[in-house]
Amino acid sequence: MKNATAVLAAVVVAASAAVAAPTGCAKEAPSGGAGGGSDGASGTGSTTSSSASTSGTSGAGGAGGGGGVRGIARFPATSSAIGVLVDQLPGGLSAAQIQLAATRFAGSRKLTLSISAPLRAINPGFVVLHDHLAMWQPAPGTTFILDGKNLGNDYSKVGGHESWFWHTTGGQRVTSVVDGKWLMNVADPGFQGYWIQSIAQQITAGEYDGVLLGSASPVLLQSEAQAPPEPRLTGTGARDNVIPELGNKTFIQAWTAWIVTLDAALGSKALALIPAVGPGITSWDTTPYDLTAGAFSEGYADPAFAEADWARSTNLLLSLAAKGKIVILQNTLSAPDDVARRMYYLANYLLVRGNRSYLDYFAAGPMEWYPEWGLELGAATSTGAKVDDLLKDGVYRRDFEKGIVLVNPTSSPVTVALGKTMQRVVPSGGGAVEADGVAKGTITTTSVTSVDVAARGAEILIQ
Repeated sequence: MKNATAVLAAVVVAASAAVAAPTGCAKEAPSGGAGGGSDGASGTGSTTSSSASTSGTSGAGGAGGGGGVRGIARFPATSSAIGVLVDQLPGGLSAAQIQLAATRFAGSRKLTLSISAPLRAINPGFVVLHDHLAMWQPAPGTTFILDGKNLGNDYSKVGGHESWFWHTTGGQRVTSVVDGKWLMNVADPGFQGYWIQSIAQQITAGEYDGVLLGSASPVLLQSEAQAPPEPRLTGTGARDNVIPELGNKTFIQAWTAWIVTLDAALGSKALALIPAVGPGITSWDTTPYDLTAGAFSEGYADPAFAEADWARSTNLLLSLAAKGKIVILQNTLSAPDDVARRMYYLANYLLVRGNRSYLDYFAAGPMEWYPEWGLELGAATSTGAKVDDLLKDGVYRRDFEKGIVLVNPTSSPVTVALGKTMQRVVPSGGGAVEADGVAKGTITTTSVTSVDVAARGAEILIQ
């Protein structure tokens, strides 16, 4: 490997030049894409009137314009459609499963070329993201996709560079108490240079549209980076403690400087950098998560959130969406038939949905479909800079061309008078997609003039 400092400097200069004079985005999807409308966002599904049923469908759409230098234009627009970007897809998909995934999902991640190529043969705009740890090095026994084809680990290249690793004041490496991954020194030029070089190579090899940086949030340090104990990073240490090894910066300050450098390097190649930022409920976290092409929020909209935590998380997501960022929301189900939780996740997504916003929730995986993902509410006709702007009649409400969503994050139910007759949406069925490629599940609608929104629940109503 070349001198890491020289590599880093050369990449940053090149990135700055490319940002100043962008030359377009490689592999741009055609406008409209699979199932797309004029802006590549509209789906093709329909819903029925009172007490009827249907299976909804929704196209992924082609990539819209804008944001090309960071790779944002590779992602299909979601201003008028529900964008589903699934966690991963298995190998050995049947032709019918491939057809469904390519036409109903906006994209996926953690895919080898053998899985992504058939999907892109049907939908060239199908987004695929590489997965890579952010500020951690996987232990040798942990594998990830290195060359687009095979699982492996690059510890043989990383392990000999001791300055790249984080150390306690006693000189010990620090590992995560969760899975044994090593914490890295984000201020070290060698670490920065290698991460830029290796991640870019891995993205190119796998023909990915960008990278999702796992375990990126400095908030994780207070609980994970404690083997052996690292008192400088416990509690609010990542925000408060100035550390010599970080150039007399706090960890959050050093993280910020590093993420800007990494984003510039990948953005110059029209590749999206998307850190995993967690649910965004930590009150002391001052990390600026709007510095990159987007953010991945795992665990968003958990019904267990206190109302203040829900508001804090939702404010972060509203802010990111308003700035045109890619926002990917993901959470899990206890079972496929947990309809109340499904509707809460979907309504919260719709409450914050911007032009590049995607969701996924699943019970067992790895390939599931839920009929409510095919709902067509159209574009939003109202939004808010903050959640307080959406508060109306005791719930948080957002209006769309073809309906409304109501979210109640409180511990008490709320009855909302609609002022007119609307159709209450109730999905049933859904879950694993079998080899026949049939998307199971239906949507039933019932005429109502008022609706009871359960505590920590949600309702979706259409015209």
